[in-house]
Amino acid sequence: MQQFIFLLTSLNGMHKPNFSTQLLKALQQKSTVTILVAMVDFEAVWTVRQYLNQLATKNRRVKDVKLLTLADLFAEEPGLALTAEERHTMDLSDFEQRLFAADQEQIKRYLSKGHMVAELRQVDDDTPMSLRQYQADQLTQVDTYGLDGTVVGIEKIQNEVAQTSYLLNQHGEAVLRFVRHERPIEHVYNLSATSAMLATQFADAKQVASAATMSKRQLEKAEANTVDKTQIITTTEAYYGVLAYSNYRRFSDIYAFYQAILSRLLTPETRLYVDLTVNAHFSPQMPNQLIFNY
Repeated sequence: MQQFIFLLTSLNGMHKPNFSTQLLKALQQKSTVTILVAMVDFEAVWTVRQYLNQLATKNRRVKDVKLLTLADLFAEEPGLALTAEERHTMDLSDFEQRLFAADQEQIKRYLSKGHMVAELRQVDDDTPMSLRQYQADQLTQVDTYGLDGTVVGIEKIQNEVAQTSYLLNQHGEAVLRFVRHERPIEHVYNLSATSAMLATQFADAKQVASAATMSKRQLEKAEANTVDKTQIITTTEAYYGVLAYSNYRRFSDIYAFYQAILSRLLTPETRLYVDLTVNAHFSPQMPNQLIFNY
């Protein structure tokens, strides 16, 4: 039986008009349609649920979509018990509490001497979504809850960025660990007097000026000072290493991990959709798989 799988790797991809267009077209085929939410940002799963609920108000067929999360896939996998420091549970009973109503959710903020120590997002009193922990007014940890009210993901935050994330099984053990790394990458630009991108007197500072933003006098001066040359600009790129605690298998990057989990789901009749933005990274992992883009 034919099935459609949409691999969702970012909220930006979900908000692309072509995502909903392709999703609705797939639903017209009266086949099984699955959205696999594979984001390291576990809290984003709730945003996906809200988006689909909104989409369902315009098209009732969206209610037939099967939403599959990493927590669902690994709920029964064996894991590793986290230490008390790694888990870092909070007792919120002693803090001042303030309740705020927001769109489609409630927010409870917990204060200690005027400083926020935690923020609980919830659909209602019985359905928590995420708990954000703060130290010295800085976000340090995000616990994400599943539909049953148990914690399914923990993200350790530094400088507002998740550096280490744990996916938990149904017993509260870590089954996956995602670690964020950075590596330098080089962009090579071949510049000449006739190129759209001109090297200027600020080359030492690695600044590249666009002719479209320069006045005629500035353009003439830049062209006069420009010689054919190659400009190399070094930036940093973030990537994730993944460790599966069930068998201690390591994945060098997130795309190799995606390939591994999709291999559990794909059949010869599967039509796979992937965000065009990541297709260049993803396709080499599955050279024999026909991939459609949104």
